[in-house]
Amino acid sequence: MTTTQSGTTGEWGGDVWGTINDFPSEVTEQFIETLEYARTEPGFLEARRSLLQDLALAPGRTVLEGGSGTGAALPDVLDVLGREGHMLGVDPTVAFVEAARRRAATLNAPNARYEVGDIRALPAEAGRFDAAFCDKILIHAGPGPVAVGELARVVRPGGKVGAVEWTVAPAISTNHPELVARLNGFLPQSAYDFAACANLARYFHAAGLTDVRRRVFTGRADSLDGHPFWRSLLQAFVPGAVGMGLLSEAEAQTLLGDWDELSRRGEFSLVTVIQTAVGTKPA
Repeated sequence: MTTTQSGTTGEWGGDVWGTINDFPSEVTEQFIETLEYARTEPGFLEARRSLLQDLALAPGRTVLEGGSGTGAALPDVLDVLGREGHMLGVDPTVAFVEAARRRAATLNAPNARYEVGDIRALPAEAGRFDAAFCDKILIHAGPGPVAVGELARVVRPGGKVGAVEWTVAPAISTNHPELVARLNGFLPQSAYDFAACANLARYFHAAGLTDVRRRVFTGRADSLDGHPFWRSLLQAFVPGAVGMGLLSEAEAQTLLGDWDELSRRGEFSLVTVIQTAVGTKPA
């Protein structure tokens, strides 16, 4: 699904993640479950922690997260900001913001505040924060330079802006490469900006940021049950391909069964690329 909005920032685009407020509560809970799985996936976790270090944060500093979801980054942010630091998280989905506020209360983090809002029009004044970042958001909402430009706007001169992105289509083992090839035909259509991961440096430069530095990480699995994120992801992708007519129901079951069998035999493998980028707002 793609939506656009015209405004002073130009044409806005997004995918299904921007419309979750309109979904039934049980569907929203499934999205929340997916975010919770992704929060602890080792590759995503390593990338996020590395990004926070590259943002040059320290105790007492201020940071904004655009597209903060359920507050997944908060424990790691607290590790670098301490209790005296301040964080503002902004997300368009009401249920996500409520979940993030509950997380902040559970972690006893009164200086962490979450608001409903859009990364492309952040509810914060210019130059307010020492740093700003987003985590797997540019793939869902853009254009990328607009979103990164908003992150840069709210950062002080000399402050840092960062992003984590990933390639949605993993390299995956299979006995049915022709079915996986058709599944991969669906994946670019499942995200607003499928190539965001590869375009981070371009987006950062377009937003006026300098000294852009990137790091590469991997998300990987040697078993379907090694981490719950990967099974849940594949079980979402395959029905999507069926819905678009790229796979039949029988082919979908063949593919899912193949991965289960490979996993049981210790032959399953999945690898995807995760990239971070950090740039500096000119003084």
